[in-house]
Amino acid sequence: MDQSERRGAGEEGAARPPSVHAVAALGFTQVAFAGHNRVEDLGGAKVLEGELRAAFSMLADAGVRNARLLTGLAPGADVHAARAWRAAALGPLHAVFPFLDVVPAEGAADLMSEATWLDGAASAAAGRNPHLAQTRCIIGAADLLVVAWTGRPARGAGGTADAVRLALEHGAPVLWIEPGGQRPPRLIAPAHLDEDFGFQELLEHLAEARPPLLQSATPEVLHSALVDLGLDADRLRGLMAVPPSDEDEKRPARAYRVFRRLLGGRITAAHPESLPADLEADPGFVRLTLAYVQTDQRASRLGARHRSHQVILLAIAIFAAAVGSASALWPALKVFMVALELLLALWALMIWRDSERGRRHQRWGEARRLAEDLRLERAAWSLGVSTIPHGVELTSTEAARHERRLAGLPRGHYDPERVAAWGSWAMDQLVAGQAAYHLRQGQMNGRISHRVHQLENATFVLLMATLVAYLLVAIAMALTGRETPEWLAVLVAMTGAIVPAISAAGLALEATLSLGEEAQRSNMLAARLERLAAGLRPDSGLDVLQNTARAAIRLQRAQEDHWAEGAIRRRLVRGG
Repeated sequence: MDQSERRGAGEEGAARPPSVHAVAALGFTQVAFAGHNRVEDLGGAKVLEGELRAAFSMLADAGVRNARLLTGLAPGADVHAARAWRAAALGPLHAVFPFLDVVPAEGAADLMSEATWLDGAASAAAGRNPHLAQTRCIIGAADLLVVAWTGRPARGAGGTADAVRLALEHGAPVLWIEPGGQRPPRLIAPAHLDEDFGFQELLEHLAEARPPLLQSATPEVLHSALVDLGLDADRLRGLMAVPPSDEDEKRPARAYRVFRRLLGGRITAAHPESLPADLEADPGFVRLTLAYVQTDQRASRLGARHRSHQVILLAIAIFAAAVGSASALWPALKVFMVALELLLALWALMIWRDSERGRRHQRWGEARRLAEDLRLERAAWSLGVSTIPHGVELTSTEAARHERRLAGLPRGHYDPERVAAWGSWAMDQLVAGQAAYHLRQGQMNGRISHRVHQLENATFVLLMATLVAYLLVAIAMALTGRETPEWLAVLVAMTGAIVPAISAAGLALEATLSLGEEAQRSNMLAARLERLAAGLRPDSGLDVLQNTARAAIRLQRAQEDHWAEGAIRRRLVRGG
């Protein structure tokens, strides 16, 4: 449990006791709030605060036991919501302010647990609306939006209507409170919107109260909507607990490392950008880093073992072919050679069976996908970028999203110094560093694939030369009336057995590890990331960095998806 969660469950109120009719508990939830700040739109302060208390009570009855409220804490509806949230004792409140110099009012400051300040002046200078940037930051991190809204179009960018639009675009349901107490709370369900919905069209549908887009809000309806977003507590419980290493994971697996060094050579590793001290110390970043490091280490162990076993199996297949044909050269050793071949076959069977029973190729794929998701979430978090993982188009694993949710939002001021330092690190993680990494991987995999093909070609030439030599000798011996040497016939037999085994091993290696294909994809990705890096300048603002981060994440997600889809191909090949 991180610092913000402890505060939420601490003296501000222990977890709120559920009502008699409460449904099953949900996992940790991030709730955004947006509402009007004009008095004439609020329908009376006391009435609105009562509606908000009822709405948050309904959330508790829907299974929300531990949560974080994200809000701009502006005068008006935001402050009323903050008071109602504290009364509900559901968790901490994180405020997001649009400008660096905003000082919350004394009463409002007492309601928040932590805060983030954006550089609205820099956004405005870059032609972006500061209040819309604030709304994007809040909504991008939320699972649910609670909104006090008249249902009318926005009067300016970044207002309440924009918050509704962004939430629905992200796939987050909207609990709609219409100020004035005339209607009960209703839920706007994004699952019932067309992908290309127009906001004006949405407003018309809402005015007509068309179901199932708009439905009466009940604890059961809210619970179902949040479960659909992956917030089921049973699924989330222990989701990021890295399983204890199996015995085979603990034993070092060096075969693939040696194989890669022999065929791929050495490639100098790049030096990553150093972590800014304030970023490294942020509790949210600490949480994401710990989760990433643990998962990455496990994925690396699984990958090293799986790849090593594949190399060992293919080496066994080649050696077994040599042993099986050698008895023709040394007939006296036939029993020994057969016994040795049997032991090799049993060894190969044990390795293959162990991998299949342990589903190591699947576990490796799942661990690597989760590690990459956490790496992207960690870098995106530092810039306040949402990876938009909601709804039907999930782009991140549930475990990675859960960790990002628990990490909350970065604390403190996004002043020019922080943007420069944190942005430089994030761009190294997402763009420049990844371009260099994939360039190295492309070179390594391409070199290994090329040398494997060279080995296949060389052994094929050897086979052809041996066959031609045998025919020429046989013809010469026949013309002179002499016997063809027995050892030459045995040599042909051994070559005919070993060379196809080497060729089959090369094909199996390419099929399971896709070295040539991965080299091409790595080179393409590196080139695209280098083009993104070329568009950055040392003084690039947060908006530019965020857009670049989103583009880089999209590119790397595509690579991840392709790699994850190939999990079935990575099953071990016994090599005959």
